[in-house]
Amino acid sequence: MSNYISLNRLEFVVTYLCNSRCEHCYTIPKRTLFPNHIDKGLAIEILRKVGERYNLESVMTFGGEPTLFPEIVCAVHREAREIGIPERELITNGYWSKNPRKIREMAKKFAESGINEIYISVDVFHQQHIPLEIVRMTAEACMDQGIKEIYWDPCWVVSEKDENPYNEITRSILKELEDLPVKMWTGNTLEPDRSTLLDLDTIQMPREKYPEGRCGDMPYTDPLDSIKGICVEPDGRIAVCTDFYIGNACQRDIIELLEEYNPFEVPEMKAIIEGGMKGLLRWAEGKGVKPEEDGYYSVCHMCTDLRRKVRSLENSKGLDEVKSAQVV
Repeated sequence: MSNYISLNRLEFVVTYLCNSRCEHCYTIPKRTLFPNHIDKGLAIEILRKVGERYNLESVMTFGGEPTLFPEIVCAVHREAREIGIPERELITNGYWSKNPRKIREMAKKFAESGINEIYISVDVFHQQHIPLEIVRMTAEACMDQGIKEIYWDPCWVVSEKDENPYNEITRSILKELEDLPVKMWTGNTLEPDRSTLLDLDTIQMPREKYPEGRCGDMPYTDPLDSIKGICVEPDGRIAVCTDFYIGNACQRDIIELLEEYNPFEVPEMKAIIEGGMKGLLRWAEGKGVKPEEDGYYSVCHMCTDLRRKVRSLENSKGLDEVKSAQVV
């Protein structure tokens, strides 16, 4: 086994397609970059092989809106239950249908497949397009089917405690649902991204010139030399962090990819492990890339921006070299 991976969590991006179009969603451009959905057979194969090799504690399906492909979601969680993985989680916007009967049928299928935790996105952004009464019916249907761990999973702007118009609307939405015995998840904080539909100028989020830290300091991340969770993209690529891919399980065996993982052989990973964001900045500047003058919202924002700029620059240089060779 790799000295740098000891998995206890496996995540599947079932799809980047969605039945909504939330302004804050950063996945919208990915809908044209990835297949419509992950291959069901591949997902089960990955789950089975990883489950045999590692002591998995949780499996999650999300998107996009994963319930657009319920047969894939159910297949993944049935396999997870058979393997004996205790936490089987689904993240959804709760908009499964407008028909109460179909909502109940979906809830029954999910419960029977072994899903035992459901996180429903409810906030100012989702409720611009998704009727709250539908979300209420979805939560009630899940409770009726015996799924006990149900959470509201809001997206906050700046922070949960920040007083701003977006958070005020989110709080009012949640208040309308407080009569239901649904737990409140800590939620997540908006990560501004230029690929969203949101007018970022309307959100006064603080920036830092050079945020300090490294992978593992931010929520939902691991140190790159101590990976506990991986994410499988719809095309089979395996991510250990945002845009940090270690290979494609469609092309190579998943266990081989995991066992051969060595972050110190990847220059930008090595730079982050040894020097945090300052180390990544030095690596990027050595490639001819400078940071944004306005600074960054977070460690992750700076990390993805610098790495994407380096990739873009290297790709353009490669294209120029090809053109030059063609001329010669």
